[in-house]
Amino acid sequence: MNVRGPLEVSAGAFAAANTGDPVWQRLWLRCQQHDWSSLALVGSSKRDPDGMLEIANGMARLAAELGQELIVIDARDMGLKDLPRVQEQVRNLTNRSKRCVVVLRLVSENATTVPLAQGLDAALLGVFIGETTSVGATRSIEEVGRSKFLGSIVISPKR
Repeated sequence: MNVRGPLEVSAGAFAAANTGDPVWQRLWLRCQQHDWSSLALVGSSKRDPDGMLEIANGMARLAAELGQELIVIDARDMGLKDLPRVQEQVRNLTNRSKRCVVVLRLVSENATTVPLAQGLDAALLGVFIGETTSVGATRSIEEVGRSKFLGSIVISPKR
C-alpha cells in the first residue's frame, strides 16, 4: 500500500510542527520533491476526526516558518453542490501562484473526494493505524489515480 513509501507521524506530533522536528522536516522535504500548487490530504478517522486537518495545519505552520504561504481548505464534509465552489477556490488560489492543501475524506466516505482530488496536482494518503482498512486505502488510491499520490502518512492513534 505504500505509494512511494510511508512517513510515520504520531498523533502527539501535530501541535509540534516546526522546522526543527525531523518528522515534519521529512514530510515537508518529501512533498517538495514534486512540483505542486494544490495538494490533497486524503484520509479519515472516527477516533481522530481532525487528524488530517491537524497535519494540514502543521504543514501550513511549517511553511510560514520557512517564509512561505500555504492555505488550508477543509473539504471533508463538502457536498455535491459545494464541489464547483471549492474547485473555483483552488483555481483562484493557484492562478495567483498560491499553494493550498485540501483536506478530504476517504473515497468510501465522501463521493466528492474523487473529482476534487483528481483536479489537484498531487495527494498524500493518511493511514490511521488500527482504523484505515487496506480496502479503503486502496480504493482511494485507485479511484483518485495512483499517479497523483506522492506517498502515505502513517498516523499512530492518539493515546
